[in-house]
This record gives sequence, structure tokens and C-alpha cells, in this order.
Amino acid sequence: PTLIQSGLRIFKTQIYDQVKVQVTKAVLSLIDAERENGIIDKGLLKNNVALYEAMGTGSLDAYTADLETQLLESTREYYVRKRQDWIATDSTPAYLIKAED
Repeated sequence: PTLIQSGLRIFKTQIYDQVKVQVTKAVLSLIDAERENGIIDKGLLKNNVALYEAMGTGSLDAYTADLETQLLESTREYYVRKRQDWIATDSTPAYLIKAED
């Protein structure tokens, strides 16, 4: 393996594997904040997503296992909550407009 590959492997086992759960929670929190019109550091978010990609060492395995699955579930839960809020507070035409967006 090259020096870069060896360095990434060591980083993955010594650091990434220890903090990936907390980082994933932080990334999902940033995404939730942006969904609610919060101002977030998009560069930070982009760099963290790039980290997941780099940890796959040539594949998207780490991204898929460590972020994508949780992101999809978080997105599903978010829109379930939004749908419930919209149904409870909006008229049918207003709900349909939001649902189509």
C-alpha cells in the first residue's frame, strides 16, 4: 500500500471508527437545522461527507454504512413529522401544494 493508503487505514481504525457515531449525529443535526431554515456551515458539512467517502478507500462502503442509511431514515422521519404538521394546520389545497414541492 502507498503511504496515503496506509495513513488513511490508520486514521480509520484509530480515529474515524471511534468518532463516526458522534460525527454522524452532528451531520444529521446540521441537516435538520438547515431543513428548518437554520444557517449552517455548509463547508463543514461538505468536508464531513468527504470524510465518509475517503474512509471507503476507493468505494462508498463507509459512506453507505455510516451515513447514508441514517440520513435516509432521518429524512423519512422528518417528512413524516412535516406531513403530520401540514395535515393538522393546513387546508387541503395548501397541503397539496406543500406535498408537491
